[in-house]
Amino acid sequence: MLQNSVKQHISKLKEKKYRNEFGEFLIEGLKGVEEAFRTNADVLMLVVEGSKRDEPAFAELIDLATRRDIEVAYSGRNDIDAIRTTETYPGITAIISQPVVDADDLMDGTPVLCLDGISDPGNLGTIIRTADWFGIKHIMLGPGSVDPYNDKVVRSTMGSIFRTHVVRLDTLEESLEVFQQNGYHLASFDMEGTDYRDLPQTPKVVFIFGSESHGIRPEIASLCTPYTIPQVGAAESLNVAMAAGIVMSFIS
Repeated sequence: MLQNSVKQHISKLKEKKYRNEFGEFLIEGLKGVEEAFRTNADVLMLVVEGSKRDEPAFAELIDLATRRDIEVAYSGRNDIDAIRTTETYPGITAIISQPVVDADDLMDGTPVLCLDGISDPGNLGTIIRTADWFGIKHIMLGPGSVDPYNDKVVRSTMGSIFRTHVVRLDTLEESLEVFQQNGYHLASFDMEGTDYRDLPQTPKVVFIFGSESHGIRPEIASLCTPYTIPQVGAAESLNVAMAAGIVMSFIS
């Protein structure tokens, strides 16, 4: 059975304001926890359902945590409702320290994704996972974007949250201007613009995508060269995660 203090802390981390206050987030399930250990994420605590502690996959993670001097706690059946973030609890949760990354840390001459107001957790998680697939490590999130450490986002990244650098910004304009001053091409994507296949052949590009409902804000668009994915059929629009995936496939 978990100590009340641990149970209350995990429960609080389901809320954005407490994740920001403590600089921590939750990862739930064997796959996610395994990826956290594999990528040397800063795991602060491992919580395992007591009835599963002797199952091989769980026992292996318990042993790994013990060898790394990470605290291991065991939950009982009565603890599950307070700590789970999914309908069916998978038996294991890790508390992870949020990495500290600034926009300047992304300025290493490689492509950057910039997301302006992406509010859907599934879309953001898919974009992070796709970026990881294509080897794009840097992502900037502007105001109005969903918290990247939201449990739905984390879950849908399938561990890619640990292999990408995600920076949250209160404003994008200033950071984009700094990237531009340092030789980065700012490429925005909308229904109108130059064919994306005419993008400059340089890795120093910031690719900017806005929400499906509102698009890129005018103050951001004014800094950029607009590009589009040419339409062939009759669909009204492309899902933003799909559009980002097409562009990432082209540049990888």
